[in-house]
Amino acid sequence: MTIEQILYFSMLGLALLGYIVILCTIPYRRKKIFAQAGALVFPLKAKPSKKWVVIAVMAFILILIVPLRNYGWFVNLVLLAAALFATEIAAREAAGIGKVGIYTHMLVSGTSAVLWSDIFSLPTLAYENDAETTQVDFKTLRVITKNGTEQLILFESEEERSQAVAQILQLAPHLKP
Repeated sequence: MTIEQILYFSMLGLALLGYIVILCTIPYRRKKIFAQAGALVFPLKAKPSKKWVVIAVMAFILILIVPLRNYGWFVNLVLLAAALFATEIAAREAAGIGKVGIYTHMLVSGTSAVLWSDIFSLPTLAYENDAETTQVDFKTLRVITKNGTEQLILFESEEERSQAVAQILQLAPHLKP
């Protein structure tokens, strides 16, 4: 075996190891999220989704395809990194599955779980009721965290969103516009 082959297979082995490690962290992520979340105040309607399984399987297939094709080093690295990022997204989705809602200390929705203390603002609340504002989707809520990231929370209906916003503003009064 040449050094190039050893490096190639070690890169592939590290990607497979990373894939396994990421998937094995799902129960720990779930435990950590719900240890911080507190009691469920308002459950959000979310259809049980197994899309995270599809994403994880496709990421595994992508990892397996890399050695079957003769791509360059850079392309191989990009494909393996993409597979690991997809696995990370699937693990985040799986950590919150079935427990989406508003908790006493946290908002859990899809791939995001945000503590009330980490939320900087809910910008859509400031302008959505203005007469000059158009094209506001009343089934979504933008959340800006203190580190500057933006997350979009999707709701099943406008009624669910308005109830959720009322609960959020009650639990985190510093977010009132």
